[in-house]
Amino acid sequence: MTPPAKPWFKIVQKVTSPLDCPAFIAAHRQNPQDFTRRRQLTFKNLVLFLLNQPRTALQTELDQFYRVLNQASTETQMVTAQAFCKARKKLNPEVFESLNRLLQQQIDCFGLRQKWRGLRVLAVDGSTVHLPLESTMATFFGSHSGFPMARLSTLYEVADGQTLHSLIVPLTVGERDCAHLHLEHLPADSLTLFDRGYPGHWLFALFAQQQRHFLMRLPCGYNAQVKAFLHSGQVEDTQLFVANHPEARLFCSEAGVDPASQIELRLIRVELANGESEVLLTSLLDREAFPAEVFAELYHRRWGIETDFRRLKQTLTLDNFSGRSVTAVKQDFHAAQLLKNLALLMQHLLQPVIEQRHKGRKLRWKVNFTQGVSRLKNTLVELLVRHCAQGLSNVLALMAKSLSAVRSGRSFARQRKRAASRGCEGYKPTR
Repeated sequence: MTPPAKPWFKIVQKVTSPLDCPAFIAAHRQNPQDFTRRRQLTFKNLVLFLLNQPRTALQTELDQFYRVLNQASTETQMVTAQAFCKARKKLNPEVFESLNRLLQQQIDCFGLRQKWRGLRVLAVDGSTVHLPLESTMATFFGSHSGFPMARLSTLYEVADGQTLHSLIVPLTVGERDCAHLHLEHLPADSLTLFDRGYPGHWLFALFAQQQRHFLMRLPCGYNAQVKAFLHSGQVEDTQLFVANHPEARLFCSEAGVDPASQIELRLIRVELANGESEVLLTSLLDREAFPAEVFAELYHRRWGIETDFRRLKQTLTLDNFSGRSVTAVKQDFHAAQLLKNLALLMQHLLQPVIEQRHKGRKLRWKVNFTQGVSRLKNTLVELLVRHCAQGLSNVLALMAKSLSAVRSGRSFARQRKRAASRGCEGYKPTR
């Protein structure tokens, strides 16, 4: 288990070192006077506690956390639940976003990214999540069918499952508006996948303006050009796209792009197993470097982001929020994203060891994410604080035994034994 240890410690050290930095603390507190007194629940301890996924009885979680933190043999009450609720109000939820940016920078520095034909493949998609049944939730985020709900949107690295940027916003903010906010976080050498709910001339123009690439599915009746392309029987064609509709030109103006812009894009026909056709649109115009036949399989990789939302909601029980305030909801969401990314990084570093161990077997094997995350409960705190080599080896050894087979070519939905949790109805979190 030695190979993964060295990069893990170096990455973690870079990510956690700002938690003791006065400038970093000052940038991520709600008020200048916050986190200025010496207390047991310091800025660093509060961040680590929230990262540890407190989802059961809060006082029990706090006692267990400080037992691990202090390497005590028994649990002692060092911080009360009331003190925690008071302290979390002082913490800006953006702290977890800042730490995630540091994590992604370190993954880049260690050369751990995988590329497709020289490009990093990303995906953007949205979802919704149920919130605690509080009037403040409905007022801030909105509601659907009488239940408070928020919109989620993520920028996702397809190859390794890392979330590069995430949003939890009111329902009134549309998925395409969220996509606009993700754009500034796109790496230069990237290709972003979208489903058919995102196409719009303003988005095409923004990608062209920022010299980034995309691949998206178009509704078959998107416009006259697409209909004519389908009718022509061609496999691919390069055409100029313009904003003909007044509403499309208005969206361009609002997005800060020229409504009169003409954008050269490539249409690709994909024949489905049921005999129907779907149309893909891409800014990759080089037919030699990117032949038409590679795009169907590439677009299929977008499904990983759907799986990612399932990880958040079911494995990390995102809708089982640890607080009832807007700040608490945002803290839990961004902390869950960071925890997921750390778990996936450990899984990614461990994968070569697993493949070597199971070389020659019929199926490919990987760490079971659900079991892998459960191994990190409390143990992650120790790893982030003490950088204990033996502790990491123990966790890696346990994770290496928690495997599931990689079954390629699955064409049907997995049958689940239970429905997904609605979270907030059966759980009474603290404020």
